[in-house]
Amino acid sequence: MLNHELTTELCETKALIELELSKFVNSLENKLAPQVEYALLSGGKRLRPLMVLLSAQSVGGDRKRGVPLALAFELAHTSSLVHDDIIDKDVFRRGKLTLYNNWSANSAILTGDLLIAYAVYLASGYGRRIIKIFSQATIELCQGEHMDLTLKPDSKEKEYFQMIESKSASLFQAATSCGALVGEPSRKEFSCLSNFGKNFGIAYQLRDDLLDLEPSEGQVSKDLKKGRVTLPLIHLYSVSNSSEKEDIDENLLSANTKNKIKSDSAIKIILKKLEETGSIAYAEKKVDEYFQLAITNLAPLKDSPCKLSLLQLSKLLKKEGNRLK
Repeated sequence: MLNHELTTELCETKALIELELSKFVNSLENKLAPQVEYALLSGGKRLRPLMVLLSAQSVGGDRKRGVPLALAFELAHTSSLVHDDIIDKDVFRRGKLTLYNNWSANSAILTGDLLIAYAVYLASGYGRRIIKIFSQATIELCQGEHMDLTLKPDSKEKEYFQMIESKSASLFQAATSCGALVGEPSRKEFSCLSNFGKNFGIAYQLRDDLLDLEPSEGQVSKDLKKGRVTLPLIHLYSVSNSSEKEDIDENLLSANTKNKIKSDSAIKIILKKLEETGSIAYAEKKVDEYFQLAITNLAPLKDSPCKLSLLQLSKLLKKEGNRLK
């Protein structure tokens, strides 16, 4: 996403979020403050806090009033990334050592816990309905993460979508829903923004899963190396016969070896099968469907710079396919 393509509203809102995150970090009096700073200020597109503030303003809410809630969503998201890196054994995130590699796994676990505690604290000032939606989303996020670990190539497509609805869409939907409640939305406006967040989140995760299959700087798919199951692999398995399924299973095992040559070779075989069977094209079609749904969800809202910015986020993500984590 290129800065010159962003609306003025998006640029100003993102700048405000960055400023408020820095203020939050500088206000901390905690022995884990350096770790919190490292995790929070290492970049990112700030999609979830953007959606909180843009949703609030699109229904007449005050942007300043929504800032602590927007920060709460970024803290919750960052907490999940800190813990994900430990689970996935990732060495780098956004070009820097992951927090647990820079300090330790124990330190990273505690930092993630602290971030979610601060997130709840920031959200708690907005009343029961908002804190309930926020808390439910973080519960679903954890459930989705666990489902992600248990999916297999022979899992049903329905199970995959249940997983990404919990793992990714839940926090986006909560961000737009809670953001709307910062204003005074009509029932219709609340429903429009809530559904937008959900469908945006589903499209976002589908796109992110597809991006992992594209070669990057000589690296092959991290997801396949880890044995992580995504929609293209589920589709491939579903259209394969018994013999082909055995080949897929064998290559997945090979992809998870410590022998880089053998691993890369196995992944390339799977990627070729994904292309030949139309499994990648199938997933790309689903991405388009959910982005279109998200855009359609916003149609009933009154036209405003904030509505335009929400639409632009969807269109840019769809157009560029940026890895917006």
